[in-house]
Amino acid sequence: MKAPFKLAHSAALSAVRQWFHRLLPGVTCLLLVLIIQLPARAQEYQRPVTLDFDLLVQELFAQQGGDGDAAASYEDLYENLSQAFQSPLNLNTATPEELGALFLLNPAQIVGLRRHIQRTGGLLSIYELQAVPGFDLPTIYRLVPFVYVPETALQTDRRAFFTRLTDGDNTQLITRYTRTLETKQGYTPPTLYQGQPTQRYLGSADNLYARFRSTRPKDFSFGITAEKDAGEQLLWNPARAQYGPDFLSAHAVLYERGRLKALAIGDYQLQFGQGLLLSAGYAVGKGGETVATVRRPNIGIRPYTSVLEASFLRGAAATVRTVRGLDVTVFGSRKRIDGSGYTPADTLSDGAADQAVDGFSALVLTGFHRTAAELARRQNVTETLAGANATYNTPGSGLTLGVTGLTTHYSAALQRRDLPYNRFAFRGTDNTGLSASYSWTVGN
Repeated sequence: MKAPFKLAHSAALSAVRQWFHRLLPGVTCLLLVLIIQLPARAQEYQRPVTLDFDLLVQELFAQQGGDGDAAASYEDLYENLSQAFQSPLNLNTATPEELGALFLLNPAQIVGLRRHIQRTGGLLSIYELQAVPGFDLPTIYRLVPFVYVPETALQTDRRAFFTRLTDGDNTQLITRYTRTLETKQGYTPPTLYQGQPTQRYLGSADNLYARFRSTRPKDFSFGITAEKDAGEQLLWNPARAQYGPDFLSAHAVLYERGRLKALAIGDYQLQFGQGLLLSAGYAVGKGGETVATVRRPNIGIRPYTSVLEASFLRGAAATVRTVRGLDVTVFGSRKRIDGSGYTPADTLSDGAADQAVDGFSALVLTGFHRTAAELARRQNVTETLAGANATYNTPGSGLTLGVTGLTTHYSAALQRRDLPYNRFAFRGTDNTGLSASYSWTVGN
């Protein structure tokens, strides 16, 4: 009885063994698929769910070195990033100057990105930034809200200009009202001091601000800005160039029209080289990096949208691409500015009457016109400015060369006080400056 049982048992084992060998390849493939699909648990940078825009601006502004008006610099940085957040830059077409103006990338990263695009063609996806030398995940996550990589079919908007202009996604209206609840001394009734009445603000304590802007990157920017500071009056006085609010600003800028790279009419800013002759916008100061925090982006023409009443040009400017890599910019400006210590020519005692000219002792940059004394110096000097710049960018090498010429004329002579710190300061009515600049990023 044992022999038949052994034969049956051997036959069963053989059948099971054959069935297992047939099933083994399929089971192996299934296990491999399951293993591949398991999520990796390596160390990974956790991307924030939402962007804390104010915190980002504060982090960047913390590097500011106190160059000029801190409030002005903060407002300009906030404006730059706010515009880029609402209308992100196309990474495939953004210039090094536009990327540098974000203050999120260092020069080596910008050069690495441009070389990557030149070597491999335009980026296909935002995720391709991980393959660009010098880009780490924290940098990419901080940059992503302000840039984009478009679909190939959507890289060019072929809609009519008026359709693009009236697109609601390109238009914004911002209004702001502020007022201090406590009554400040400047709004109380005047008192006597040494027999003379003290000065008080002539206007209300209301601060009013409004800005309308329609903008599309590398296409156009149109806008108008109005502001009344606290203490200023709302007046309609064309003889003093005041039409309601104390400060009005408007601009119209077109970009990328064939060889015409930019055309600005109205209020605009210029930034060439390292800003010795023409400087505009935010620039970082002290920081851990000795070069990146001093180097300024060569942004050229940009529309003026701030409310600082002395840090802009008013007129026209144009940038033309003459040959590959060479851009030539010409510009002109004429505006009225505030001059303190203004003295008419007939009251000056400098010898011959035919040499007497109107004079003022200093430029006033605050933009406040609240009291009778501040109103007396409002726009009492005319500033006329003209110049040109030529900038050459060598393709792919990170080398930029520039030359700038600028001449300025004041309707009255700037007559600074004879003090040691004014020894080498400009005096007179006319001033001409020339500058040359270069920037070259090599390796890191």
